[in-house]
Amino acid sequence: MAVRDKSEVIGSNGLVVLHVAVGHKSSVEIREPRDQLALTRKVNAVSIQVVDDPNFTTLKTGQTLPWGAIRAQGPEGVQIRYRIRTRGDVTGTPEFD
Repeated sequence: MAVRDKSEVIGSNGLVVLHVAVGHKSSVEIREPRDQLALTRKVNAVSIQVVDDPNFTTLKTGQTLPWGAIRAQGPEGVQIRYRIRTRGDVTGTPEFD
């Protein structure tokens, strides 16, 4: 169980992996920049799913076997500040406005 605030910069390919989960539920919520990125999930290490909310997404435990990932897409050089919640700390709803 953990809540972590992190920061990443989108690279030249326009994509950055925000979190990789192996066998546990998790969520990622973008703090900055809001409403400017596209979030995707790689579920069960196979299928890529586009997420409707550009600021928040979750992975259920079953979606992370063998592993799942949450990624952000946007312009090169954009700095992303975000919060990761794992296991028992996953709320299932966004925390930030």
